[in-house]
Amino acid sequence: MTQSSDERVTDKRRRILEAAWALVLRQGLRGMTMEALAREAGIAKATLYAQFPDKDAVVAGVVDELLVALKAAYAAGIESEKAVAERIGAALASKYGVVARALEGSPHRDEIFNEHRRIAERFRAFDQGIESDVVSRLAQAGAPDANGLARTILAAAAGIARAMSDPAEIEKAIRLMARRMIAPEIRG
Repeated sequence: MTQSSDERVTDKRRRILEAAWALVLRQGLRGMTMEALAREAGIAKATLYAQFPDKDAVVAGVVDELLVALKAAYAAGIESEKAVAERIGAALASKYGVVARALEGSPHRDEIFNEHRRIAERFRAFDQGIESDVVSRLAQAGAPDANGLARTILAAAAGIARAMSDPAEIEKAIRLMARRMIAPEIRG
């Protein structure tokens, strides 16, 4: 069976984004050029430019792919029948586990992690949605200051993810932090 034109474009786009991520992991964001990306993807520069007008568009495409994975990881963690502390811990651990596994072994981990600020617009709505969801779940569970607790938990999870590099350790630490911070607040 032959691929349709749309399928070929989608495959080419996916191959470019995978090559971009591999290149960023090896050379960092500053080291990824359109010329290097075309070489990495095994395509002509003209083909690359037909898919993405510039490096920022490629980075945006990579971020969009990462956001899909982050949303799925968060949703998988939060949708269970466990106690709220366990669900929030699982959701945040899953979210940051995706990031840690994506960056694992890269000498440019810090540079890439800090890129979050430069492309914050792409993450802002996602992060705000998570904060709203956590606040709502904490309030429903009876936390007296759901807003403050949510902000603290989210900041702690981000700090753990930045301070540690092993995905399994990050996930374990975030789950522990969530249990220790949430459970005492909702017992009353």
